[in-house]
Amino acid sequence: MTRGFVTLTTGSDKYYRMAVNMLRSFRYHNPDAKIAILCDKENEYTAEFDDVVVLDNVQGSYKDKFRLLTDCPYDENIFIEPDCFIYRNLDFFWDILSAESDYSSFGWNDSPLKIWFKSDEALQEIKKYLTDIETFPLFNPGYFFVRKGGKCEKMYRDCMDISDYIMSNPVLKNDEALLCNGKLRDDPVLSLAMEVNGFVCNAKPKIGKCISLPSKYRIDTIDFEKGILDVTDKNGKEFKDCSILHFSSRKVFEEGLYLWQKNIIRLVSEGRKGMVLKISESKLALLFCNVYMKLKTKFKSIFK
Repeated sequence: MTRGFVTLTTGSDKYYRMAVNMLRSFRYHNPDAKIAILCDKENEYTAEFDDVVVLDNVQGSYKDKFRLLTDCPYDENIFIEPDCFIYRNLDFFWDILSAESDYSSFGWNDSPLKIWFKSDEALQEIKKYLTDIETFPLFNPGYFFVRKGGKCEKMYRDCMDISDYIMSNPVLKNDEALLCNGKLRDDPVLSLAMEVNGFVCNAKPKIGKCISLPSKYRIDTIDFEKGILDVTDKNGKEFKDCSILHFSSRKVFEEGLYLWQKNIIRLVSEGRKGMVLKISESKLALLFCNVYMKLKTKFKSIFK
């Protein structure tokens, strides 16, 4: 049996650069693990991965993500979005995620349909298609487990059918809760397909929490080289020994925290641990990145 981590990137070189940034953070803390990339072309960025799967008929949409259910290169795979940074060894992911079902992630089961289908009209329309579903798993689709085989192949077909139904339905295709930048989100489709196939989420780990949209948290301690990531959420709850920072790919290069950590990861992965690294690791460097991005954003708005 083969095991490995995978990421997915198509389209602009921006996304390939993100994938390599994630890869460097991953390799530092997981030097013995295999990692592959699913993509639409081979280039200088894909050359850094252990395995490369070039997808045919890429659509540049949410449907490309569903291909992870059928086209991953290993028997057991853990997907990580390219807009993430890794801060610790992820071997513990295997023990948790592979235990329950052929597709799983960290999250909650039995979440009400109202979470995605907020209006009564939208709820009525989805129940016309999925007549037996009242709840579904709720999870962050930035990282999940796939065991290749017939069960995930069926989930892929269900994802395609569900998404086609939503986008052909006059009510659902214009429902803002299901869209991101005018395009269908992948998470409600994956959640519904999980429920259809009896797949379940796993409880979030007590140690090694994945931090999604880190701008919503206070960063208490962060040291990439030592593998330390401690944060506090808006309610004052502390999380120690976190494993992943998951940014928003649409704005990733506009975030000071991302730019700050990207530079540190590059220096550490290149073995440059002198004064330049010490300066880069200081909070002054983060302050500079934040001020730089705010000024850049302000000037962009002025000259539009």
